[in-house]
Amino acid sequence: MTRRHLPWILATGAALLLAATRTLDPAHALLLPAALLATWYAWRALDHGDEARWPQPPDQTRDGARHDVSDLGWAAFTRDGRVAARVTRRVHALATHRLAQHGIDLDDPTHHAAAAHLLGDDVLTGIRSRRPPTPRTLHHWLDTLDRLPDHHPPGRPA
Repeated sequence: MTRRHLPWILATGAALLLAATRTLDPAHALLLPAALLATWYAWRALDHGDEARWPQPPDQTRDGARHDVSDLGWAAFTRDGRVAARVTRRVHALATHRLAQHGIDLDDPTHHAAAAHLLGDDVLTGIRSRRPPTPRTLHHWLDTLDRLPDHHPPGRPA
């Protein structure tokens, strides 16, 4: 017995079993496995056709390409939708730099009142906190830092 004969043997066995147990009358007991066998052979004979394939993406990445912007965007957020620690550290450094132009040390507790005056208590508390902010909160922080007035030391042109 070869693998090619197996469907025929199974169909014949099913027909005999259906007829012997009187589940179906003999004519239908032969027709049901024959119909299933014909359907199986037709299914196997069908051509799957040609499948359209997407072109392979280029392997090379160019500096400054859209790929880099996408990577930066994905790196900005964690899986739970919060802002990544790497980004919050960068915003903290940016706030430190912007406040230093006004003579305020962000990490010095004695300068807390002056920093809160420029940034607001909520932004100052959030930037100094280690908890990851939401994207909306980060946007608020960046807007606040962007609205800080430029401070030019005396004797330097604006």
